[in-house]
Amino acid sequence: MLLRYIQIAFRNMRRQRLFAFINIAGLALSMAVCLMVLKSTKKNFSYDKFHPATSRTWRITSQATTQDGKHYHMASTPLPLATVLHQDYALTEAEVRVYSVLHGNVINGKKKLPVNGAFTEPSFFNVFGFKLESGDPATALSTPNSIVLGEDAARKIFGNQQAMGKTVHFEILGDYIVTGILAPAPGLTHINYEAYASLSSVSALEQQKVLPERLQNWNNVQDAYTYVVLKPGVNKASLSTALEFLSEKYYQPASKGIGSITFEKQALSSITPSQELYNDMRGGQPWGKVLAEIAVGLALLLCACFNYTNLSIVRSLQRAREVGVRKVNGAKRSQVFMQFIVESVVMCLLSLILAMGLLVLMESYTHVGIGFLSGERFDIVLMGWFLVFSLLTGVLAGVIPAWALSSFQPARVLKNIVDIKLFGGLGLRKTLIVIQFSLSMTAIIFFVTVYRQFSFKEAFDMGFARNNILNVPLADVDFQLMKDRLMQVKGVEAATASSGTLGMPNQSGFLQARTALDGNRMELGYYAGDADFLKLMQLRLLAGSGFPAAASQSKEQYIIVNERLVAAMNLKTPADAIGKTLWLTDSTAVSIIGVVKDFNYQPIEMPVLPMTIRFVPQQFKQLQVLVNTQDKDQVMAGIKQAWVEMHPGEIFSASWMNDELIERTSGKEPISGLAVLVFMITVIAALGLLGVVSYTTFTRKKEIGIRKVMGAGVPGLVMLLSKNYLRLIVLAGIIALPLGYLGSTLFLQLFANRISIGFFTLAGSFAALLAIALLAIISQTWRAADANPANVLRND
Repeated sequence: MLLRYIQIAFRNMRRQRLFAFINIAGLALSMAVCLMVLKSTKKNFSYDKFHPATSRTWRITSQATTQDGKHYHMASTPLPLATVLHQDYALTEAEVRVYSVLHGNVINGKKKLPVNGAFTEPSFFNVFGFKLESGDPATALSTPNSIVLGEDAARKIFGNQQAMGKTVHFEILGDYIVTGILAPAPGLTHINYEAYASLSSVSALEQQKVLPERLQNWNNVQDAYTYVVLKPGVNKASLSTALEFLSEKYYQPASKGIGSITFEKQALSSITPSQELYNDMRGGQPWGKVLAEIAVGLALLLCACFNYTNLSIVRSLQRAREVGVRKVNGAKRSQVFMQFIVESVVMCLLSLILAMGLLVLMESYTHVGIGFLSGERFDIVLMGWFLVFSLLTGVLAGVIPAWALSSFQPARVLKNIVDIKLFGGLGLRKTLIVIQFSLSMTAIIFFVTVYRQFSFKEAFDMGFARNNILNVPLADVDFQLMKDRLMQVKGVEAATASSGTLGMPNQSGFLQARTALDGNRMELGYYAGDADFLKLMQLRLLAGSGFPAAASQSKEQYIIVNERLVAAMNLKTPADAIGKTLWLTDSTAVSIIGVVKDFNYQPIEMPVLPMTIRFVPQQFKQLQVLVNTQDKDQVMAGIKQAWVEMHPGEIFSASWMNDELIERTSGKEPISGLAVLVFMITVIAALGLLGVVSYTTFTRKKEIGIRKVMGAGVPGLVMLLSKNYLRLIVLAGIIALPLGYLGSTLFLQLFANRISIGFFTLAGSFAALLAIALLAIISQTWRAADANPANVLRND
């Protein structure tokens, strides 16, 4: 019987190719996003499953309240906590601390290689399910200055050479002997460092003042993570009680004057998806993003299922006589019901194939992809999820039309199918159409605003030069020697040394300054630059001068400030600031030598704040080289040759300043992802409207035929059939315009420099959606109005 149902389903799809294509395409669009959400959800819930005692393993977190009443829930804890838990309570089978300060440059010859690691202890391998490819996990981290490297880190530092037993030299943290090579993790984990060094190394580093004193410090909760494995049979409530007692013992705000801290337990299995804790390792996605992904997928799926229901009813009304004949010949309602359900499931399975093709396309080509929905590899389990999801979607989409159409009475159907009314009229479906188009128009307005803002951001004049400037790393070469050498390259017009690229996030430094030793502190942003920095960056001097060529390289003497800092110092004019003294970090007195016009030294999301330009050669990281545009490739080749001469054996890497800023400000990924979602929402809304219009024009065929016989023209009939739906679109616009404006306004509040939404954004979005709606409406009403009335009346 099932095979017979499937054969009938394919026969009907061949007869109604257009209907089948519209339904499959509509379902496939929404299912593609849903499949991506399924992949992402499976990945988000796959973290930390391979550890040996997951159900008994807990991470301790800290609830911190500052003296001014601010609350912070932190994933980290003080370093002494694990020791006290072990010594004072017989609750735990094992404890481990992860102290995430093993970061910095590893020196290998003349190369500096950044490595991100953590200090930990031998119990790390007992608590977690990490394995070693080389070395003994029982002893690998038992002695000071021992280190375990991940495979990638070992390859990065030593290449293809054997790493075991070799020395890893950190620029600041000293030497470590490689005692183990970490095997790739057997699954996803929120703990993902490149290297793990013995925690017993920290004591010496604290004594040498290389690291701050944290081993016995209960006041710092920002750097270490504490995990415990409870003994079998120990109640988790006992751990909560112990943590509550320790909180009261070590944190008494009245006597300590440091605010309050309380400890809480967090199950290892609940770390990812995360709770948005401060100072977390960020191994997985936060709950908000996970739920947002699921909501987007379900919303699109429900819209697509609703559209499928509408279109199925329209098509099935044309098959109503078939239903009547089958019932007269003895078919039961359950058999008719199953026929429509099977057809819906077959349609969804075909949509699944197309959706998987779209999914591969979206994940392969980022410019059409949805970048914020990240998935994982295909496997048997995932394919099973996809298949079950498709079957459930088919049942969900087909159950309403199957139930309604299987309830037809044969006598009424065979007498006059047009008299049949489903669901008591069109009120519910018209309401859903308004909702769909309201959401679609709101999304279009929001997308247009986002696109315009990112275009504005990309073209925004940040107040400094950015074209034809090449950022070249210094890599431990004296900036003046390298600058003199690059100035000899043909095509190089100017060069300056700097600590970072203006306008790039996280490349400006921050410091505290006072106008007097006993004055109030101000937090300032800063960049370090040499005597040519202002000229090359085309920063406008309002008073004073730039750094003198003979400025001391060992002792900071002068500083250049912006207008905002002049105002913060309560000075009336830039000239008033010249010669004034600023105390930097309570220890260095510098004289203001120049004042520059305000510019956006940070991304335009941020307002312009007080900042300084300092002459600190020790902080120079790059040369910024201004070249002519005649032949950039030739100039680049000359710069590379000069750089390699001064850095033998090292790999040259340089980037154009403008390209870096464009990549940072273009918003390519969020715009492309949003465009795909808006496109899907709009297409699905248009298909829903198409279904409702098709249904009503089909049920009014006899009325249309009679009107044409009485002399009505095609344009008049089209207007008659369309005006109610145009009212729905106008109503959707009235709802969507304020919603889109509000959402766009909230988005723009993220930017200190932003566009205005404007009339044309709203009107253009409404016009675009109205054009789409008219296309869907007129495509059906014109065909119905243009039909031969003789054929309609004869058939009915």
